Amino acid sequence: MHRFPVLPARTPARCALSMALALLLALSALAPAAFAPPAFGEPAADAIDPPQQLTADAVSPDQIRLNWVAPADAENCQVYRSTFETGGYVLVGTVPGSEAQYLDTGLSPDTTYYYRLNATGGGQTSDWSNTAHATTPAQLFPLTYHRNYEAGDAVTAPGGTFSPFQSLALSSIASVGTSGADWSRIGYLFMGWNTDASARWGFMDYTMPVGPSSLYAIWAAMYSVEYDGNGADGGTVPVDPQTYAEGDAVPVASGEPTKAGYAFGGWTNEADGTVYHAGETFPMPAGGARLVARWVPQADAHKNELVLENDNLYEGDTLSFLATGHRQDEVGAVDGETRYIPVTWSIAPSLQGDFPDASPYRSTAALEAAGSYTLTATYAQEVYTAGAGWQRTGSVETLSRDFTVRARPVDPVDPVDPAHPSDPSKPVQPASAATGARKAIYSASKSLPRTADAVSLATLGTLACLVTLGAAGAVAARRKLR
Repeated sequence: MHRFPVLPARTPARCALSMALALLLALSALAPAAFAPPAFGEPAADAIDPPQQLTADAVSPDQIRLNWVAPADAENCQVYRSTFETGGYVLVGTVPGSEAQYLDTGLSPDTTYYYRLNATGGGQTSDWSNTAHATTPAQLFPLTYHRNYEAGDAVTAPGGTFSPFQSLALSSIASVGTSGADWSRIGYLFMGWNTDASARWGFMDYTMPVGPSSLYAIWAAMYSVEYDGNGADGGTVPVDPQTYAEGDAVPVASGEPTKAGYAFGGWTNEADGTVYHAGETFPMPAGGARLVARWVPQADAHKNELVLENDNLYEGDTLSFLATGHRQDEVGAVDGETRYIPVTWSIAPSLQGDFPDASPYRSTAALEAAGSYTLTATYAQEVYTAGAGWQRTGSVETLSRDFTVRARPVDPVDPVDPAHPSDPSKPVQPASAATGARKAIYSASKSLPRTADAVSLATLGTLACLVTLGAAGAVAARRKLR
């Protein structure tokens, strides 16, 4: 037979402790939320119906309008706002229950706002409405275009409104602003827009500032380049159909004119005297450019001269001759101009010499023997360069003249040269007595007056005969002596 232990009877104290423990266990099973404090604005469990269909719309950079459907038993509707969707709401306004809209003002541009509403009435507060949000637009400022044809031009065009720091692609000049005005200007190049009406350059991209802005069209006058042939008689004088703004690089055209007696030396800019050649560029000056053909005088070898100053020559005579080079006396003014200078001469087979170093270029040569000769002069070409003066180019030209040296007449009676009695190879005509007599008579006749009578003339005739006879007798006597 088994025996079981018997518990002692519980005392009152132990019973009270057991009941306390059971109560604590029951309380611990309750949800913690039952003891949490109510959230801000939470309605009571028996609240009235909340507002329905809340919407928010931004109407300006600093205003948002709210609309909703209010419950029938609402006395007021309370508007709460936050910049965060999940919390941070604050009461910003209260409207009567009969109204169902609210305009929230004083807001910041380009900011998103969140809204919730509840309704109150009979001492009760409704649950929350749905959440609505809206973003205020950035602050917009107007942009105005100015035509700016000249100072004080009042013609403008609206360019629209834009928020600060907004990047803009500006209007073309053919379609300006919201109206699309065409401000194209004949004879001018549109350079872009600038906030300074007197600027010389413009831009087509722009960042909107904080505030209204005005942009001015910037214009550059367009100029042309004129080519002047300056007396050209051939070749091509270019024509440039293009126009250029001041400061633009203008290419020099390739056409080239010609002019007889000159070499083309490029184009001289009339504005500053600078000489340009085809393919080079120069900056377009204000008012346009005029390029004048630059002509460089050129010596013509066909205009060199060689003059025999005495060509009635007998053996033993001296030939004198003068050479003249074309443009030989030019001092030089334009780079590249040329001239010819006589430098040497020769007479075949063995005579030769140099001309003087300065004009006139004259020289002489003694011819001892009769015959046909050719005198040849040599002309050196020289070119002028500023700073260096005239320099030989290495090119030469020649010019020749033929001439004849005759033998002296021979006395048929005495072919001996009195200057060289032992050298009959060089006979000369001796001065005969008859010849001397004739000369004396002729001189006497020249001294007679024009009114001389026949007697005087007869006397002279008789004298002439006597002289002639006497001379003949003298010759005969000389022959007998030999």
